[in-house]
Amino acid sequence: MLVIDDASTDRTAEIVRSHNFRGQIKYLYNDTPTGFVDAWNRAVQRATGDFVTILHQDDLLHSEYLENIEKGLIKYLHVRHIYAACNYIDGNGSIIKNPPEPHSLEPILYTGKEYAHNYLTGVLSNQHIHRCPGVTTSRRLLLNQCTYRKEAGHISDDDFFLRVGVFTDVIGIAYPLASYREHASSQTHSLHSLALQLARDYVFQTSYYKEHDTLLNPEDVLRINQMAVRFINLLLFQSLLYENKEWFKEAYDLRDELEHLLNSPMGKHLPSWARLMWAISGLNKDNYLARWYVKSLNSIRKFRDLIRKP
Repeated sequence: MLVIDDASTDRTAEIVRSHNFRGQIKYLYNDTPTGFVDAWNRAVQRATGDFVTILHQDDLLHSEYLENIEKGLIKYLHVRHIYAACNYIDGNGSIIKNPPEPHSLEPILYTGKEYAHNYLTGVLSNQHIHRCPGVTTSRRLLLNQCTYRKEAGHISDDDFFLRVGVFTDVIGIAYPLASYREHASSQTHSLHSLALQLARDYVFQTSYYKEHDTLLNPEDVLRINQMAVRFINLLLFQSLLYENKEWFKEAYDLRDELEHLLNSPMGKHLPSWARLMWAISGLNKDNYLARWYVKSLNSIRKFRDLIRKP
């Protein structure tokens, strides 16, 4: 086991160096935090096994995970990427959501194209076939052919999973052998503006899939483009709601970048309420009318959510 510590200030060093692990953990401390993608890539570089399994600091692998992964890799010796489904757990470890059914421990072989399509469909429907805990990949593939890309940002794991099938078939085990933790202190929830990060990330994805051959079919690429539109639109909404001028400028800059890449994507994929928001957002310097409009929409949404509660 290899622990990459990205400049933490908690008891990580004390724990991994304790006698409980009998020296079986290699511990590397990074004085200056450089982000989770760099930590993953350093772990891959320092690892010595043929395969690598990356585990986040707050997620879990079940005790039978490695046994079943090994069975899958023995059954399909040519495959270099394998995954198992995962449960979602809260901060206390209680299961709050199960993976899509049916569940089976039988390893299934997929082409890279099938895997990329299935993974993207799961992301967009919030019914992931797997998450980052529960994935094992050939170290050589990670080093030489398909690495985790820091420029992909917060969705670097999604970015990798959509590309890895170019280099290998994929084994899937549709049974929860890992647990993905969701709680208020996770990195996803700690981002100052998740919409800002995801808007940038999906514009990057749009640019990449416009310039490169891909396993994804045209309909899947269109769905990625629509995600870019969705988060740019959400960023403008939040910039007006919270009166954040930096987010406002970023929303317009990202819109212009997306318009340069594609043919009028905002006009094609925005709902009518959003088109009106964009139309009035630049009418005057202080955006009073646009802010009033967005805050009215937000109040309506909150009221609707309230009356829907049992």
